Amino acid sequence: MLDEATANRDLPAMDRPLTNEPRTSFTLPSEYYTSPAVYEREKEAIFYRTWQYVAHRSAFARPGDYVTLRICDQNIFVMKGGDGALRAFYNVCRHRAHELLAEPHGNVRSAIVCPYHAWTYEREGNLRSARHSDERPGFDKADYRLRPIRLEFFCDCVFVNLDDGAESLADLAGDMEADLRRRVPYLDDLAMPSKRIDLLGTTHQNAGWKVVVDNYVECYHCRHAHPDFASLISMDHYRVDVGRVWSRQLGAQTRPKNTAYDFDPDKGYSGAMFWYLWPNTTFNILPGSNELGVLAIRPINHAWTSFEGHLLTADGSTNDARTAYAANVLAPEDIALCESVQRGLKSKGYDQGPIMAGDVPAGENEFAIHHFHKLVHDALNGRG
Repeated sequence: MLDEATANRDLPAMDRPLTNEPRTSFTLPSEYYTSPAVYEREKEAIFYRTWQYVAHRSAFARPGDYVTLRICDQNIFVMKGGDGALRAFYNVCRHRAHELLAEPHGNVRSAIVCPYHAWTYEREGNLRSARHSDERPGFDKADYRLRPIRLEFFCDCVFVNLDDGAESLADLAGDMEADLRRRVPYLDDLAMPSKRIDLLGTTHQNAGWKVVVDNYVECYHCRHAHPDFASLISMDHYRVDVGRVWSRQLGAQTRPKNTAYDFDPDKGYSGAMFWYLWPNTTFNILPGSNELGVLAIRPINHAWTSFEGHLLTADGSTNDARTAYAANVLAPEDIALCESVQRGLKSKGYDQGPIMAGDVPAGENEFAIHHFHKLVHDALNGRG
């Protein structure tokens, strides 16, 4: 990890301060969003050192069930072994670096066979066979088992971390898990609906990952830019709170009759809640069903992002009206906003903006953006 003095020399200049006090702070400079060099730094300083969402535990029902995941340039997979344990590995053959599993998810019935030279691995990561290895002096299969990756559970979801020395997710955000368990009474009943792991799919947008997170963690824009959302959820009672590495938005008062989609308040959860977990995972509840969307904001490069994840339900059913609104109205509105911001960040007429925050955290302000920018800045300066 770079020391702080070296880190500061390599980062874009900041003409106006990112202070500890949100009301006097400014945002990160635009070059943090538009520079490929900053993104290269983020890979090592952020994404290869933090906990990344993979899937819900229920995605791994049978031995051999797996999910693949790309974290920037690193391709990994999580698989349930024959002993019932979940393990994470780099998705690469130890022979000549060919990727082992190409599909987003699936099942390996007996062994993992490399498509290139047929090196064969057990589902627990051990090398089973390598053709002609008996002709190489001193060849030991134990030296070529798949490289393991740390794995933890959080709210019954599987997370991985490429950094063996990183602080555990339980220590970093145990209070967030406690908050979800306190506020979501059906959390322990959640599972993939009808085993359709890809129900939510993936959306791509021409905006950097930080632009997408910025947009997610604040609702200062909601009343104006999401009129149906503001009809569904009362902005007058909206609230935002921040923790150590997470923030939360609460829409305690919702309207069953609205312009987004109508719902029966006696059927399913009637509130709205949105949690953000550093650096790029979101947990989302809209009213009208006992569901939870878990999505990750994954960088493709400095200016392209995928928003991907899974919809979990407590009873196997989904609210089609809610899903249609989120997919066909809310998501396109946010994508358009983010792509416009990414274009605008290149303008000579902009560098930094003021953080809009009052005396106390409230729903229609930017406390959580300030919190996010501090986390990014600290990580890039070697203080993460």
